Amino acid sequence: MGKATLDAVLDDLAPMLTGLSRRDRALFNQLVYGVLRWRLRLDAVVSAYADRPLKKISPPILNILRIGLLQILFMDRIPASAAVNTAVNLVHARKASKAAGFVNALLRNALREPDRFCIPDAPESPVDHIAVVHAFPHWLASRWIGRLGLAQTDRLCAAMNAIPPITLRCNRLKSNLTELVKALSDQAEAIEIVDSVPDGVNLVHPRLPIPEMQAFVDGRFSVQDGAAQLVSLLLSPRPGETVLDACAGLGGKATHLAQIMDNRGVIVAMDSVQAKLTRLENEARRLGVSIVRTRRANLKRPLLVETLPRFDRILVDAPCSGLGVLRRNPDAKWSCQPADIPRLAEQQARFLDHLAPLVKTNGVLVFAVCSMEPEENEDVIKTFLKKHANFAIIGAQSMEEKTVLPFLGKDGFFRTAPHINHMDGFFAARLQRTR
Repeated sequence: MGKATLDAVLDDLAPMLTGLSRRDRALFNQLVYGVLRWRLRLDAVVSAYADRPLKKISPPILNILRIGLLQILFMDRIPASAAVNTAVNLVHARKASKAAGFVNALLRNALREPDRFCIPDAPESPVDHIAVVHAFPHWLASRWIGRLGLAQTDRLCAAMNAIPPITLRCNRLKSNLTELVKALSDQAEAIEIVDSVPDGVNLVHPRLPIPEMQAFVDGRFSVQDGAAQLVSLLLSPRPGETVLDACAGLGGKATHLAQIMDNRGVIVAMDSVQAKLTRLENEARRLGVSIVRTRRANLKRPLLVETLPRFDRILVDAPCSGLGVLRRNPDAKWSCQPADIPRLAEQQARFLDHLAPLVKTNGVLVFAVCSMEPEENEDVIKTFLKKHANFAIIGAQSMEEKTVLPFLGKDGFFRTAPHINHMDGFFAARLQRTR
């Protein structure tokens, strides 16, 4: 997979899956996400039963073992015997018949002798215990235990492994929440209002893919986690203002900002990747948003500030480790490395330095990341404030949008966490330019 994200890989594979039934496509996704979510735990089980080290097992055979064990240990849809037979058939399909006996024996031994696999003891080896129980990299388990303690880390990892809800954001430019819930009432097993987010609803077991829902086609909602929705509310743009979404990506927050602004004013959506901006423009049209203007720019380099207006509000949803959204992107467990965190924090600080001159006096700058790591959170803001004495943190007492108040700490920073708020893990800071 290299450096490609899971979403990108699945997009590339989409044409190959068109012949699958909806049920089989759902099973495919369940297997892919499940293996990535539980990879370390599955590999620990393989090691307990294999007659050779993991590095001596070819990657295709190891993946077949992971898929078989995932079905045996974590899924109840497929009988264990069928999972074993399918795994063996997959080996034969790869013309690797010599490995078929090895795969068959390992999976059947795992069924017959489950006690051969042992979980490391928590008091004696807390890092190994968390890593194996919850299938997290040892370095990340160690980092979280050191900061949060064993009990909190256990809760956090369990929450990160839970399959997240499909959270929607009602597009109030085209619908209200009551109308949307009614329109979706027969599209899912249940629809749950998200009390902590004004326009949020959770779809429970949708009966058809989101893009095929008429309400989606009509632009009446977007898919967006509650924490991401709250970040836009933290910025609190007003109708008629000039706003910059500096790292716009596919436009989830840019279109939400337009919704908050009642589609009045100007939003400049900036990103370094043109393909993302093109998709953002298409998304804006679907939602009936007309105030977004896209602009390609690379924030790693200083901006030509004379070519840009001064903004009432700027949102910097900066590239980060993504360690707060592992429940949605389990592949990041294995692609992110310890050295990435300080590297990304340095890049985030550079982005803020380049954007600070574009904020009007008394204007607002919101920095946000989907990470809960201090180096990418408080440390970035503290560094910024030391260099930019003309900015200050806006605390709860001056907050315009009251919805965000439960998520603000005494230090004025916005935080969400999966094991506490049942949302993705985000950090944000709201700053004002004072002069």
